[in-house]
Amino acid sequence: MSESCDVAIVGVTGMIGDVLIDVLDDHDFAIAKLYLVDEENVAGGRLMYKGQSQRVEPLERFDFSQVRVVVFLGSATVGRNWIPQILAAGCSVIDASGSSRSNSHIPMVVADANPQALQGFAGPGLVACPDSQVVQAVLALQPVLQEAGLQSVTIATYQSMSTLDQQAVEGLALQTGKLLNGQPPEAGALAKQAAFNLIPRTGEVDEHGFTEDESRLGEDVRRTLALPGISVAATCVVVPVFYGTAAVLQLRTREPLSVKRLGTLLRKSPGVKLLDKPSADGYPTPVTEATGSDSVWIGRLRVDPVDPLVLNMWIVSDNLRKGVVLNSLQTLRLLIKDYL
Repeated sequence: MSESCDVAIVGVTGMIGDVLIDVLDDHDFAIAKLYLVDEENVAGGRLMYKGQSQRVEPLERFDFSQVRVVVFLGSATVGRNWIPQILAAGCSVIDASGSSRSNSHIPMVVADANPQALQGFAGPGLVACPDSQVVQAVLALQPVLQEAGLQSVTIATYQSMSTLDQQAVEGLALQTGKLLNGQPPEAGALAKQAAFNLIPRTGEVDEHGFTEDESRLGEDVRRTLALPGISVAATCVVVPVFYGTAAVLQLRTREPLSVKRLGTLLRKSPGVKLLDKPSADGYPTPVTEATGSDSVWIGRLRVDPVDPLVLNMWIVSDNLRKGVVLNSLQTLRLLIKDYL
């Protein structure tokens, strides 16, 4: 297996750019030579990588035969157009765009939770990384599953504007400024006012009343945990903050699990930090703990006083750093170390 290899990362500008460079500077991912790539209309600028200024190459003219692995952080639309061409050039692709998530024949990986999903991988090939809501939920659920089993999961997410896109972030800033100055808010990226509001639905609903994001969250949690028959019901709420993500999990186990034992399991789990104390500040928030952190933070552990099989917890994470960039690059490290 390889000690390192040449890598291209596609989709390095916009919100993801600074986060990507910070993570690359903070960790070693066994990259021999790195190429930064994006669509031609945003390429041409320069980013600092390991203290060196590096040009962002245009996607449309990049020679992918130069590299063995491509990490795709761009949009799903761009991914659907380009990933088949990149695979045809002989590269393995780690897709964090969501464009290939519906392909059940490829592994879907949360590196800290199910690295075994890569078993049998033979490059060049395709690997999917789920979105940030799935990453944080799976990291909280995996130790419970191993210890006490799972019967069902209910998830309520509280997602920042950056879980949508740059337009949503800018729209929230504009609406907030208008309202604070006594002016009517302009229309934003969502159907209703985002500033100082909560949005319990984005997009159309299916025949069961779930949005695409909610259905996808349930499907991908089941897939990543290898529990195809478990009930996972999600409600995705967009909240008026710019970055970070949070969720409340209520889960029904197969065996009773005490709060003390659950806390012990979570402290030992990779990619997780526990903050669950009776003090006034004994819980994590996206801003105070999760921002810039490589961990999913968990608190508010509770066992239902009537039903000892029902557990509740609160989880937060940096959606861009932990949920997208770090998980993709950790998956890259696994591929290079064990499969290329």
